[in-house]
Amino acid sequence: MRILDKKIVGSRALLVFDDGKEVEIDREVYLEKGLYAKDEIDQKELEEVLFESGLKNAKKMLVSYIQRYPLKSEYGYYKYLLSRGYDSATALKAVAYFVNSGYIDEMEAAKKLVNKYQKKKSSFEILQLLRKNGFKSSTISKLNLKHENDKEILVKLLQKKLRRVNKKDSKEILKIIKWFVSRGYDYNTVVEKIREFLDY
Repeated sequence: MRILDKKIVGSRALLVFDDGKEVEIDREVYLEKGLYAKDEIDQKELEEVLFESGLKNAKKMLVSYIQRYPLKSEYGYYKYLLSRGYDSATALKAVAYFVNSGYIDEMEAAKKLVNKYQKKKSSFEILQLLRKNGFKSSTISKLNLKHENDKEILVKLLQKKLRRVNKKDSKEILKIIKWFVSRGYDYNTVVEKIREFLDY
């Protein structure tokens, strides 16, 4: 394909081809690939240039996103790039670049999330949160979740919930039991603590 015109506008370079097609690429890629000295380019080379250009932009976008949201999984960053219109190959390569350079550390992010929620959520809820946010099973399995904190959290939450409950209202108490069990608390422990609080 013949290149009829080339111009640099800010951080982008515009190429105009003889078939009327116009392509914008990253200025650095334009200079690195020496396109300023070319009058022709074949389809394969153009595709490679466009991929490199997209990858460069994806990396720039990902850097600022990582700085704003440092506690995401690799999949979370990949999904973000897809949502910004990047194709799967570009998103994967951009994420892999930051993983290899140590800028994305999924294990470290998972540990920080565990520390953040250890005193507020049950270990089951934390696991659900990690899964929902796309953390890999291999990462989750290496975490040391402290189940002993579950009882402390259970006691605090039960105290709050039981303040407003009439102890003769078995439907309301059953609702509370279901609420805790759905969040991963042990049924017998929940019932035992409710009995303690309500003097059953």
